[in-house]
Amino acid sequence: MRGIVLTLLFFVYMCSFVYAQDIPLSGKISDMDGLPLSDVTVTVMGTQNVTASDENGNFKINTVKGAQIRFTRVGKKTVFLTVGDQHTIIVTMSEVEELEEVVVTGYQTQRKADLTGAVAVVKMDEINAPLTGNVMKSLQGRVPGAFITTNGSPDGSANVLIRGIGTLGNNSPLYIIDGMPSTKSMNEISGLDIESIQILKDASSSSIYGSRAANGVIIITTKKGGKGGPRIDARVSTGIKNYSKSLDWLDTEQRGYVQWRAARNDGTDPNFGVYRFKDTQNSDGTWRLDEIIIPEYIDDAKTMRAANTDWVEEVGQTALVQNYNLSLMTGNDMSRAIFAIDYFDNQGTVRGTYFERLSGRLNTDFSLLNDRVKIGENLSVTKIKQDILGNILDRTRNIQPIIPVHTVDGTGWGGPVAGMSDRQNPVRLIADNAQNNRNTLRLFGDMFMEVKLMENLKFRSMLGMDYSFLWDRNMQKTYVSGFMSENVASLSNVSNRWGNYVWNNTLTYKLSLRQKHHFDFLIGQEMIDYYAENLQAGRRKFASEDPDYMYLDAGEGIQTNSGSGTAYRLLSYFGKFNYNFKDKYLLSATARYDGSSRFGVNNQFGWFPAFSAGWRVSQEDFLKSADVLSDLKS
Repeated sequence: MRGIVLTLLFFVYMCSFVYAQDIPLSGKISDMDGLPLSDVTVTVMGTQNVTASDENGNFKINTVKGAQIRFTRVGKKTVFLTVGDQHTIIVTMSEVEELEEVVVTGYQTQRKADLTGAVAVVKMDEINAPLTGNVMKSLQGRVPGAFITTNGSPDGSANVLIRGIGTLGNNSPLYIIDGMPSTKSMNEISGLDIESIQILKDASSSSIYGSRAANGVIIITTKKGGKGGPRIDARVSTGIKNYSKSLDWLDTEQRGYVQWRAARNDGTDPNFGVYRFKDTQNSDGTWRLDEIIIPEYIDDAKTMRAANTDWVEEVGQTALVQNYNLSLMTGNDMSRAIFAIDYFDNQGTVRGTYFERLSGRLNTDFSLLNDRVKIGENLSVTKIKQDILGNILDRTRNIQPIIPVHTVDGTGWGGPVAGMSDRQNPVRLIADNAQNNRNTLRLFGDMFMEVKLMENLKFRSMLGMDYSFLWDRNMQKTYVSGFMSENVASLSNVSNRWGNYVWNNTLTYKLSLRQKHHFDFLIGQEMIDYYAENLQAGRRKFASEDPDYMYLDAGEGIQTNSGSGTAYRLLSYFGKFNYNFKDKYLLSATARYDGSSRFGVNNQFGWFPAFSAGWRVSQEDFLKSADVLSDLKS
């Protein structure tokens, strides 16, 4: 009995001892300038205990005395601290040396210091990105040589030019997302899924991608899982926006004055259309306007009363934009994984315009056989729904303010009458197209295997897929709007699908001799198989305009249909050689042999070489001790 009591007392003591060693540790993390750092991963080494700092740099975590704490953040040097008796600590993190930073330059990585081409690097965690449907909008003004413009639409459509216009045709750059090529708009990928963006701006850096790199290359690397056990991140962002009137539009009376002035300057009678004028000719032949006569009704049937419509106000709205992102990441020394869900809803400042995106992403990688083999995949699924109104503002700017939105009974639509141009009522267009939308589903991803054949010799193979499916349903209702009308309802359905499969293989080798000569060799092969199909069907004469009824088989008119398809293949062989002597003198040579099935048998292949050299002047003895220049390269 005495032995049992002593045993129980021993366990109670041990539990008390262990409990006493549990330390609630808190602190604040900042950079070298004293500014707080958010999203710093705080890990108790050897455990699954992980947390992250908030927007003020504060963190809390439970640990034990003597444990080692690791602080990691992209772009910052990793910090290790050992827990003592303190309960509060202050952590300062310094920047990673930019010149030692490794960047993606096309099928391989290089030290930033060794680059001979023009490459810009943007880390997304350093950008407080606005709520936008296109991540490229976040780069406006941040990348020298890149000209990025947007049209203000909810989908964030962006026109990206790298070092100006290079062709009379398509000037869009080539996008490489986790090794997969794409020429589609970047509004289908969430900016919160992106780790970094590299922009290859000159021939030296982009020629490894051959003929498709004529307009520059943008390499996007998505986020990967981190080490230190599971971590959940949630982010909610919302905002409002309004249409900014850059001009004061003419009202009804001012529009009448412009009509009168233009006619008199042209030597013609201004009394046409709905306006009438009383004016007097001066002795010198000039005209003086005495009165603008605006009729009570602008049509003979007296269904439309003369108005003073602010069409921009009628179609504009205060719009809500919101973004919800949830990610789960985990990892250890052998594997990493991240799963993220993102929902983005952007209502346009024009009524009836919107862009809604739901996306999911799964990135994993695993190290096998003592790090000799690495396998992984990057997969994303995106569903988009958006309006198909087109540019309503163009119609808004051109329709006359004297036209009312509705007829006097409030049920019909106002519209142009004799003497006016045929401009549609934009409010009617918004209302009658509310049920029409465009839907897109995109599957994008790749799987890869990397094998370390021997020291500094690696083989990598990647198989990727980019598949998209688009469908529209466009109902055109009957209407009467001034002299413009449609008395037969119609429906058109569009179904498109397109995609490509990519398979590339690369072999890289690094060699250093006497710590002075450093060589990088890359050879590779890539195949791309592209196809696209389009189908369109339509019908007229529907008895009901109810969206639940208007399907092609319910129409009475003649059915119409059309379709098209295309397919081609690309086959490429490429190589690259980099040489670094004493970290001072740099040499790079690139060649790509591109072939396309779209050309004739005798002209299917072409060479795309590039050469460049660099001199790191700052590494010379006469500049090494200078503090003014951190790096000078020519």
